Amino acid sequence: MGLIKTTGTFTGASVNLPGLTGVNTSQIRWGQPATPGGALSGYDFLDYEMEANLGGREFPIGEFTHHNYPIFLSGQSQFWVYLAIRVHFENGNFNHDFTVNLRHDETPNQGSHPNDTVQWEAIHEPETVFIDGNKYSVEITGFRKLGQKESKPNFDVPEGSQDTAYLYARFQREAPQPS
Repeated sequence: MGLIKTTGTFTGASVNLPGLTGVNTSQIRWGQPATPGGALSGYDFLDYEMEANLGGREFPIGEFTHHNYPIFLSGQSQFWVYLAIRVHFENGNFNHDFTVNLRHDETPNQGSHPNDTVQWEAIHEPETVFIDGNKYSVEITGFRKLGQKESKPNFDVPEGSQDTAYLYARFQREAPQPS
Protein backbone atom coordinates (compact mmCIF):
# COMPACT_ATOMS: atom_id res chain seq x y z
CA MET A 1 0.00 0.00 0.00
CA GLY A 2 2.50 2.53 1.11
CA LEU A 3 3.40 4.84 3.91
CA ILE A 4 0.85 6.31 6.30
CA LYS A 5 1.46 9.10 8.79
CA THR A 6 -0.75 9.68 11.79
CA THR A 7 -1.14 12.77 13.91
CA GLY A 8 -3.32 13.17 16.95
CA THR A 9 -4.74 16.05 18.96
CA PHE A 10 -6.77 15.96 22.14
CA THR A 11 -9.91 18.00 21.58
CA GLY A 12 -11.24 18.12 25.13
CA ALA A 13 -12.85 16.22 27.98
CA SER A 14 -16.41 15.29 28.93
CA VAL A 15 -16.28 17.31 32.18
CA ASN A 16 -14.71 20.55 33.31
CA LEU A 17 -11.43 19.29 34.77
CA PRO A 18 -9.39 21.51 37.08
CA GLY A 19 -6.04 22.48 35.56
CA LEU A 20 -6.97 21.27 32.07
CA THR A 21 -4.29 22.30 29.56
CA GLY A 22 -3.25 21.14 26.10
CA VAL A 23 -6.63 21.05 24.40
CA ASN A 24 -6.08 20.92 20.60
CA THR A 25 -2.50 19.70 21.05
CA SER A 26 -0.87 16.27 21.23
CA GLN A 27 -0.30 16.59 25.02
CA ILE A 28 -3.21 17.07 27.43
CA ARG A 29 -2.91 17.45 31.22
CA TRP A 30 -5.33 17.88 34.13
CA GLY A 31 -5.66 18.13 37.90
CA GLN A 32 -4.03 20.08 40.68
CA PRO A 33 -0.74 18.55 41.93
CA ALA A 34 -1.13 16.89 45.35
CA THR A 35 2.32 18.16 46.35
CA PRO A 36 3.90 21.57 45.69
CA GLY A 37 5.73 21.51 42.36
CA GLY A 38 4.24 18.11 41.47
CA ALA A 39 3.38 16.99 37.94
CA LEU A 40 -0.05 16.85 36.35
CA SER A 41 -1.64 13.68 35.02
CA GLY A 42 -2.50 13.35 31.35
CA TYR A 43 -1.89 11.81 27.96
CA ASP A 44 0.50 12.24 25.03
CA PHE A 45 -0.05 11.04 21.46
CA LEU A 46 3.15 10.85 19.45
CA ASP A 47 2.82 11.14 15.67
CA TYR A 48 3.67 7.93 13.91
CA GLU A 49 4.83 6.80 10.47
CA MET A 50 4.27 3.25 9.30
CA GLU A 51 3.98 1.09 6.21
CA ALA A 52 0.23 0.39 6.01
CA ASN A 53 -0.92 -3.20 6.17
CA LEU A 54 -4.14 -3.64 4.23
CA GLY A 55 -4.35 -7.41 4.64
CA GLY A 56 -6.30 -7.49 7.88
CA ARG A 57 -3.32 -7.63 10.25
CA GLU A 58 -3.07 -5.18 13.13
CA PHE A 59 -0.39 -2.52 12.97
CA PRO A 60 0.53 0.47 15.16
CA ILE A 61 -0.86 3.88 14.23
CA GLY A 62 0.44 5.92 17.14
CA GLU A 63 2.33 5.95 20.39
CA PHE A 64 0.21 6.76 23.46
CA THR A 65 1.61 7.68 26.90
CA HIS A 66 -0.38 7.93 30.11
CA HIS A 67 1.14 10.11 32.88
CA ASN A 68 -0.27 9.19 36.30
CA TYR A 69 0.73 11.49 39.16
CA PRO A 70 -0.85 12.35 42.52
CA ILE A 71 -3.44 15.05 41.79
CA PHE A 72 -6.71 16.48 43.07
CA LEU A 73 -9.69 16.38 40.70
CA SER A 74 -12.58 17.78 42.74
CA GLY A 75 -14.47 14.50 42.87
CA GLN A 76 -14.11 13.50 39.20
CA SER A 77 -13.21 9.83 39.10
CA GLN A 78 -14.36 8.86 35.59
CA PHE A 79 -14.45 11.02 32.50
CA TRP A 80 -13.83 10.92 28.75
CA VAL A 81 -10.93 12.48 26.87
CA TYR A 82 -11.36 12.90 23.11
CA LEU A 83 -8.51 12.20 20.67
CA ALA A 84 -8.86 13.24 17.01
CA ILE A 85 -6.58 11.19 14.77
CA ARG A 86 -5.69 12.03 11.17
CA VAL A 87 -4.24 9.29 8.99
CA HIS A 88 -2.45 10.59 5.90
CA PHE A 89 -2.04 8.04 3.10
CA GLU A 90 1.11 9.16 1.29
CA ASN A 91 0.67 7.13 -1.92
CA GLY A 92 -2.86 8.37 -2.52
CA ASN A 93 -2.22 11.78 -0.99
CA PHE A 94 -5.45 11.80 1.06
CA ASN A 95 -6.43 11.93 4.73
CA HIS A 96 -8.91 10.03 6.87
CA ASP A 97 -10.00 11.54 10.19
CA PHE A 98 -11.64 9.82 13.13
CA THR A 99 -12.13 10.37 16.84
CA VAL A 100 -11.24 7.96 19.63
CA ASN A 101 -13.03 8.37 22.95
CA LEU A 102 -10.82 7.44 25.89
CA ARG A 103 -12.39 6.70 29.27
CA HIS A 104 -10.15 7.67 32.16
CA ASP A 105 -10.65 6.05 35.56
CA GLU A 106 -8.92 8.06 38.29
CA THR A 107 -8.49 5.81 41.34
CA PRO A 108 -7.96 6.77 44.99
CA ASN A 109 -4.54 5.03 44.79
CA GLN A 110 -5.38 2.34 47.31
CA GLY A 111 -7.26 -0.95 47.53
CA SER A 112 -7.11 -3.96 45.25
CA HIS A 113 -6.63 -1.89 42.07
CA PRO A 114 -4.81 1.38 42.84
CA ASN A 115 -3.69 2.08 39.25
CA ASP A 116 -5.42 4.59 36.99
CA THR A 117 -6.87 3.04 33.83
CA VAL A 118 -7.35 4.36 30.31
CA GLN A 119 -9.76 2.55 28.00
CA TRP A 120 -10.74 3.32 24.43
CA GLU A 121 -14.43 3.17 23.57
CA ALA A 122 -14.81 -0.12 21.74
CA ILE A 123 -18.50 0.34 21.04
CA HIS A 124 -18.56 1.92 17.59
CA GLU A 125 -18.87 0.88 13.98
CA PRO A 126 -15.69 0.46 11.96
CA GLU A 127 -14.80 3.44 9.77
CA THR A 128 -14.82 3.06 5.97
CA VAL A 129 -12.06 4.24 3.67
CA PHE A 130 -11.52 3.80 -0.09
CA ILE A 131 -7.98 3.00 -1.19
CA ASP A 132 -7.09 2.45 -4.85
CA GLY A 133 -10.79 1.98 -5.61
CA ASN A 134 -11.27 -0.71 -2.96
CA LYS A 135 -13.42 -0.39 0.14
CA TYR A 136 -11.80 -1.13 3.52
CA SER A 137 -13.21 -1.19 7.01
CA VAL A 138 -10.88 0.41 9.53
CA GLU A 139 -11.09 -0.34 13.21
CA ILE A 140 -9.05 0.56 16.25
CA THR A 141 -8.16 -2.72 17.91
CA GLY A 142 -6.63 -1.42 21.13
CA PHE A 143 -3.45 -0.74 23.04
CA ARG A 144 -0.36 -2.90 22.97
CA LYS A 145 2.71 -2.42 25.13
CA LEU A 146 6.13 -3.54 23.93
CA GLY A 147 6.42 -7.31 24.18
CA GLN A 148 2.67 -7.94 24.13
CA LYS A 149 1.30 -10.08 21.32
CA GLU A 150 -2.34 -8.95 21.43
CA SER A 151 -4.09 -5.60 21.63
CA LYS A 152 -6.22 -4.82 24.64
CA PRO A 153 -8.96 -2.21 25.06
CA ASN A 154 -7.24 -0.70 28.10
CA PHE A 155 -4.09 -0.38 30.11
CA ASP A 156 -3.31 0.91 33.54
CA VAL A 157 -0.45 2.85 35.07
CA PRO A 158 0.71 2.85 38.70
CA GLU A 159 0.55 6.10 40.64
CA GLY A 160 3.64 8.29 40.32
CA SER A 161 4.73 6.93 36.95
CA GLN A 162 4.06 6.92 33.24
CA ASP A 163 3.74 4.15 30.71
CA THR A 164 3.54 3.95 26.93
CA ALA A 165 1.56 1.68 24.62
CA TYR A 166 0.98 1.71 20.89
CA LEU A 167 -2.52 2.27 19.55
CA TYR A 168 -3.25 -0.43 16.97
CA ALA A 169 -5.65 -0.56 14.02
CA ARG A 170 -6.67 -2.99 11.31
CA PHE A 171 -7.64 -2.38 7.67
CA GLN A 172 -9.83 -5.17 6.29
CA ARG A 173 -10.79 -5.18 2.61
CA GLU A 174 -14.50 -5.62 2.07
CA ALA A 175 -15.69 -7.99 -0.61
CA PRO A 176 -16.90 -6.23 -3.76
CA GLN A 177 -20.67 -6.19 -4.13
CA PRO A 178 -21.97 -8.19 -7.11
CA SER A 179 -23.24 -5.99 -9.90
